[in-house]
Amino acid sequence: MHLLKILKLYKQLILYRPGHFKLISRWSSWSSKDVRSTFINYFISEDHTFIPPLSVIPKKREGTYFINSGMNQFKPIFLGECDPTDKFVHLKRAVNSQKCIRVGGKHNDLEDVGHDLTHHTFFEMLGNWSFGDYFKARACQMAFHLLTKEFKVPVERLYFTYFGGNKSLNLSADEECRQIWRSLGIPADRIIPFGLKDNFWEMGLSGPCGPCTEIHYDHRRSVCSPVEVNSGSPDVVEIWNLVFMQYNRLPDSSLVPLPTHHVDTGMGLERMVAVLNGTADNYSTDLFLPLFKEIEKLSGCPEYKGSLIPLDTSYRLLADHTRMFTVAISDGLLPSQDNLGHKLRSLLVRCVDLCRKVFHTDPLTTLPLLVSSVRESLGSVYPEIEKSEKKVCDIVQATIHHHDKHKEQAMKSFNKMLSKHGNINVLPGDIMLQLEHGGYFGKPMAVEMISELASTLGISLDMDDYTKLCQSTKADISTSPLTSLPDRASSLVNQMLQLGVAPTDDSYKYSHCSLGDDVFDFTQMLKVISPVLVRGISKDNCLHRELLESDIGEVVLDKTCFYSEAGGQEADQGELVSETGTFQVTDVQRKSGYIVHYGHMRQGTLQIGQQIEPRIYQEIREGCMRNHTATHLLQSALTDLLPSTQQQGSSITSHKLTFDFLALSALDSKSIQQTEAAVQSFIKKEYLVSRTTLPLEEALKIPNVKVLQNEKYPEEVSVISIGPESGSFYSSVELCGGTHVFSTSDLEDFCITQMTSKAQNVKRVTCVTGSQARLAHLNGSVLRSMCQLLEDFIKHQPRQNHNVKQRLKYAQQVLHALVAQQERLEHSLHMLAQNVSDYYARLKNLNEENQKTSSLLQSYIDILKKIATVGHEEEDIKQLFTLIRKIQQIELVPKVVREEVHSCLVKNEQKVTEMINKKNISHINQLIEDEFKRFPDSSVVSLTVNEIDINHRQITKSLSKKMLSKCVILLNKCHKNTDLFISLPLSSFQ
Repeated sequence: MHLLKILKLYKQLILYRPGHFKLISRWSSWSSKDVRSTFINYFISEDHTFIPPLSVIPKKREGTYFINSGMNQFKPIFLGECDPTDKFVHLKRAVNSQKCIRVGGKHNDLEDVGHDLTHHTFFEMLGNWSFGDYFKARACQMAFHLLTKEFKVPVERLYFTYFGGNKSLNLSADEECRQIWRSLGIPADRIIPFGLKDNFWEMGLSGPCGPCTEIHYDHRRSVCSPVEVNSGSPDVVEIWNLVFMQYNRLPDSSLVPLPTHHVDTGMGLERMVAVLNGTADNYSTDLFLPLFKEIEKLSGCPEYKGSLIPLDTSYRLLADHTRMFTVAISDGLLPSQDNLGHKLRSLLVRCVDLCRKVFHTDPLTTLPLLVSSVRESLGSVYPEIEKSEKKVCDIVQATIHHHDKHKEQAMKSFNKMLSKHGNINVLPGDIMLQLEHGGYFGKPMAVEMISELASTLGISLDMDDYTKLCQSTKADISTSPLTSLPDRASSLVNQMLQLGVAPTDDSYKYSHCSLGDDVFDFTQMLKVISPVLVRGISKDNCLHRELLESDIGEVVLDKTCFYSEAGGQEADQGELVSETGTFQVTDVQRKSGYIVHYGHMRQGTLQIGQQIEPRIYQEIREGCMRNHTATHLLQSALTDLLPSTQQQGSSITSHKLTFDFLALSALDSKSIQQTEAAVQSFIKKEYLVSRTTLPLEEALKIPNVKVLQNEKYPEEVSVISIGPESGSFYSSVELCGGTHVFSTSDLEDFCITQMTSKAQNVKRVTCVTGSQARLAHLNGSVLRSMCQLLEDFIKHQPRQNHNVKQRLKYAQQVLHALVAQQERLEHSLHMLAQNVSDYYARLKNLNEENQKTSSLLQSYIDILKKIATVGHEEEDIKQLFTLIRKIQQIELVPKVVREEVHSCLVKNEQKVTEMINKKNISHINQLIEDEFKRFPDSSVVSLTVNEIDINHRQITKSLSKKMLSKCVILLNKCHKNTDLFISLPLSSFQ
């Protein structure tokens, strides 16, 4: 294996000598833009529809690898799982240029990138597709015409492979494909058969598959050497692969013909540009040369020569990785410690090291300039790259700062490890794991960081030992792989698809109106949707015609007003009521165009064909409406504050919302206050919240419209606009299918209660609206008042300055609001007494939290009443301090107030402790003196005290200071413990 690799590199060194390719070029140079547009325009002229490329980031539940081929977005068509409402449902022919990244999984090019002249982490895949339309003959004809007539590639430079058959699978050779090439005038000696490995394509262990034909290009002149094809020779390279999906592989590995045949082709843009410019070096084209020139200018290094020497390898690595991270970050990915984010961060750090160690430039200057070169190269084709240049540069610079800081911390941990284990030449696997996971040596560090630090000190790593230990650890954690449970409604949905049942019409979810003053009317829903029929029922993933009482099952209707979980918003809950029973709906999901209602038969039965009345729980829907609109306002406020921010995710429930966003700089209390105040300003202005349905293409042209990156939108979208009724401007415009209020005033109030770090440069805020927000602000006001009172006590200010009566009155008002909220919650719980959904559990938790807050507030009121009557004592100060700490920890407290209270507690904790200790020590000393007076002749004095809150050290210190002439025995009964202290006179030691 090593010998083959050496031979391959040797041949490359001979082939890639400077100036070689200009001599063999027979046609004028092609720019990458011309190659891309020629490919796309040719197939558009052949009645193909241009389909915009996917993001390189896979969607949720679609894998953990980057998008690495052009066919990913067409998988539902190939698998026969296309949503009836999907824009692809009637698609017959397609063409596009797909952004691809390969740094892991089955197609992992990372080890080869830079070390040869053909591999890349980021590349573009040109492709054309047929979905049940043309097949082999037309696909080959168009490919041949494009190559020889449009690109003018000499036929004598091309080879064509086809599937040679496989006896074990009972598959004969694809003679049809061979004859097609022969009919196009290809000499027989240039049409070569290959086996399963090279010329049979499979999507996975099961599913659509079929033979393929590959077109290879020979960089040499006047040489016919079929033996070089698929040999790994750099002289002969594959430039196009045409896959003919005509079989379906079953789970038992057998093959059956597909009822509909498809064509899937792929041509690497970088390689094709190189071929058309007469070079075998993919990097010697306009896609990379501008980056090389920038590196050369900044570093002063010799220019790129297209060789395999270390310097040219570094040129290729830095340019390739810059293209990769620019595209990935433009598509919304952020450097992190997990999955794709970790791969992104690793490559970015590699670029930092190349800048510093090879090119001796500052990455903070170099990488942004290279990003600009990538934008100039790709921005006109992929608008997201054009728009995201500043954001990419900001994230790159933040990552560099984070890496340098982390490296400094990691070095301390590494040195601590060395000081314990002494001088070592090889770092064993167990120590690597300790460093990786953190703990004794300090904070965790990535294996790449361990390798970098070890290399700096001349220490090698025992990677074999490390790998074995990692595998052993994984085996200890779980002996069986984790598998996701199959969806309970999959059989029902598949059956309905096969029968051609029309998808569920769920447009009625928006059929409600506002009555003003945060009151909504949902009765209109039932009027416009009636009648509603049951179209499908399943139980235990099997089709049924009926559900019996207590059955857990799934129901599909012909139309529904229930909102299915989407866009971060939780699903509606409620009931499907028929003449014979009630089905409790606990979840709603969209599956291939059908709205599936999950739940159980609470009472009676339900049958297919029955007419039902869908009833949603209004409280859940109204809470989600408020919180979803608040999410849009929050994003608008954050964008004004942090222009480079972008949404990273959200979760919208009936009682709160969380919002994840990019934050490259620290957010202090002032920033949180500004954000909260901006949203409250929108609420006070009573802006109109409107929904408009538009074609996607038209909606994307709206100025400043916000879209979620890595989100697949339908052909028609809802646009949510928030602004004055005049429509003169909008504070927020977003593509969104969620449910919303009609006016910002319907939110009533808004409060940010938490802010945490979710990942590197990603913050998560938790917010509430409506009555929850009002209570949060009330709780915050009470906490501020309590902190002020605490500081007054500590400063020994006169009682008349405590404003006790005003504080007492306000605290009672807040308690009254809490009691009213508790009554509402208990009423809702009573109404849902028969409901076992998670909503009932959520209400119960809210009620318990409310009761806890009321109890703490009542304790505060009791303290105030006592102070107003007899003044305060040290014990009141301690109790007040404890109450502040407890109330600070409840959920409904503004984040800003929580931080203020934390500062107050930290600042005053020592002072409160000293006050209590001083008072208690004085009390103990007085007790001892009293005992001395009572028993002047006794040599031993004993006394017992109860609940004296003072630590052992303070008591011991107090007793020793007294220089007592008698033996003193002190018992302190505190809580469940009894502490014994004995003080002996000095005379007993003489």
